Amino acid sequence: MEKKAFEVLHHMERSWWYRGRSRALAQITEKTKKTPKSTLDFGAGWGGMYEDLSAHGAEVYAYEPDQSAVEACKKRGYTEVFTTEEEALSRTYDCISILDVLEHIEDDNAFLQKAKKALAPGGYLLISVPAFRFLWSTHDVEHHHFRRYELPVLTKRLEEAGYDVLAITYWNTLMFVPAALLRLLGKTGQGSLSLPKPFDALFYAVVWCESLLLRWVRLPFGTGLIAIAEKV
Repeated sequence: MEKKAFEVLHHMERSWWYRGRSRALAQITEKTKKTPKSTLDFGAGWGGMYEDLSAHGAEVYAYEPDQSAVEACKKRGYTEVFTTEEEALSRTYDCISILDVLEHIEDDNAFLQKAKKALAPGGYLLISVPAFRFLWSTHDVEHHHFRRYELPVLTKRLEEAGYDVLAITYWNTLMFVPAALLRLLGKTGQGSLSLPKPFDALFYAVVWCESLLLRWVRLPFGTGLIAIAEKV
C-alpha cells in the first residue's frame, strides 16, 4: 500500500464507513455464540479495531509491519504487537481478524491455510473484503489490492482452505449505487470518508440501520463483504 493511502486509513478510523463496518461485523459475530479468549488482529493498521476486538475482555494481539503504526498499536493496548507474519502466526488464537487485508495478499488460498494452523480447535476467522470486480478503480491500485471478491468466490476460497462458513453477506448496500457510479466514473470515493459531521452522522445512521438486518438476512449486494468462517 502506498504510504499516503496508508496514512489516510489513520484519519478515517472514526468515519461513518469504519464505524459502520464495525457495527456490521458485530452483528454477524453474534451468530458464532462464542467469546474468544485470544484474538489476532492481522494487519492491524493503526489499531482502530482494538476496542471492538477487546470488548469481551479477550487478549488481543496485533500483526502490523509498518513501524509508525506499530507504535500507535502499542499505545492502544494490544497484548503484544508482532512485526513479522511468521511470528504472529506461530501462536494459537481463538479468533483471527483479517479486515480488509486478504485482498492485499497475492496467494489468498495459501494464507488462509496458514491462518487455519494458527487457530485453536473451533477457532474462527473474522473477515472483510472489498466486493465486485467491476468496482475496481484507482483506489484499489493505490492500496495495492490484488482483487475484489464476489460472495461465491470468497465462499469457495474459504471452503477450499478448510473452513465452514458460518455467515457471509455483503454490506454497505444502501450506499452501493452512488459508490458504483463514482467508481465507474473513475473516482475513488475517498472523499466520502471525510465528510462534514452532519453528513457523516447521516451516512452512519444508514449503515447502522442496515446492519440490524444482518441478524436475519443476507444482503444481496454492497461495496464490501463480511464473513465468519470456522476452522473445520
